[in-house]
Amino acid sequence: MTLEAEPQCRRCKKNGAIYISRKEPFCKDCFVRFLRGKQRKQMADYKVCYDPSTSTPQIPPKILLALSLSESSLSLLEMLVSLLHEQRKMHRGHSGFELFIVHVDQSNVYPYPSYMEPTAILENIRQTYNDMCTTICIPVDDFFADTRNVLHFIHNGSDIADYSFLADPTLDGKITVPDVLANVRDRTSKLDILQTMREALVFNAAKELQCTTIVWGDTMSRLAEKTLSLTAKGRGSVIPYLLSDGFRNGIYNIYPLREVLRAEAEEYVKMLHISNYVSKPSVKAPNVLRMMTIDDLLANYFSDIEKGFPSIVSTVVRTAAKLTDKVADASNICALCGIPCDDRRPERWLQDITVNQSAPSFDATNQQDDIGPEKDEPRLIICYGCLVATNGASFPWISTIRNSKEEVLDEYELH
Repeated sequence: MTLEAEPQCRRCKKNGAIYISRKEPFCKDCFVRFLRGKQRKQMADYKVCYDPSTSTPQIPPKILLALSLSESSLSLLEMLVSLLHEQRKMHRGHSGFELFIVHVDQSNVYPYPSYMEPTAILENIRQTYNDMCTTICIPVDDFFADTRNVLHFIHNGSDIADYSFLADPTLDGKITVPDVLANVRDRTSKLDILQTMREALVFNAAKELQCTTIVWGDTMSRLAEKTLSLTAKGRGSVIPYLLSDGFRNGIYNIYPLREVLRAEAEEYVKMLHISNYVSKPSVKAPNVLRMMTIDDLLANYFSDIEKGFPSIVSTVVRTAAKLTDKVADASNICALCGIPCDDRRPERWLQDITVNQSAPSFDATNQQDDIGPEKDEPRLIICYGCLVATNGASFPWISTIRNSKEEVLDEYELH
């Protein structure tokens, strides 16, 4: 909350307060120090370390920042650069980590205003922080460069169109993300699939750059939104795996802004005059409630809640952090999102709880027992969340020949 009058800052008791956060008035310096302290608390291990035998600085680990050009990710970028600057000043040019910035460009999916063009803004960031970090921009269509054999969407009478043509090796580099998303009717599913693609590109970049850690700019408000959103999308079992600090795909993941509200990150960007680096698509959420996505609904909800009741947002995030991770050691990996899923196949579970045919006769039951349980054919696993995101479509992930109309009709013909 920005103040019109200027009461005294409660921290330094010297300067006039210009912002109230969590019912506490802050001046500019104290507010910046307040947020930076929360970020550094989460990254306390990334300091300059010296070899005890030679007293020389050790090789710093490589950290990748997933930069979305939102206020939260930009505020985290500024905090990391500030930390690097202080470390180099105190340790004669040495730092506790090497910073890489990766931005996934999705301008071919969503239109951007001319003054918010991601590539131009990223170039300005590269020039501003050139001596502090390495900036990389990855087109979202690069998702198909290394994973062409992954997205072979096969039509199964659902809202997903027939993508068997993806198996054609002559089409390498010609498949685009807008082509795929155009065949998904549900907006929530589109955002879910697009987010999966972005995260896959970030992890691939981290492995190529040999980064040991990925830092995400999600604030406490965003983590609370994701907690409820994952639950609604059928991914509740992976909440502690995705939203807690820990290893994913062999890389350590950190959320340094997990104690910072979205409104605080937005004010931080304004105070330090870096809001000109913000880039957002010109697509607005629909006003009609039934047309909104799950993420839109939760964003509106927590936007109102955090103003008057920030403790509710904190409670959601802390409760999610206490959940037990039951999928980290799972043997099954989802072929779409790459997240470990329950050892029980989701499609088998859906079949078990759904009555598709009448109960078998006594003789048929005995005959089935004599034969023994039917062995599953080897196929890749799709988690329940991805099945929901794709409207229940079947994804064998390898293009197969579909039965002809005559073969289907012949099955029902009386002989």
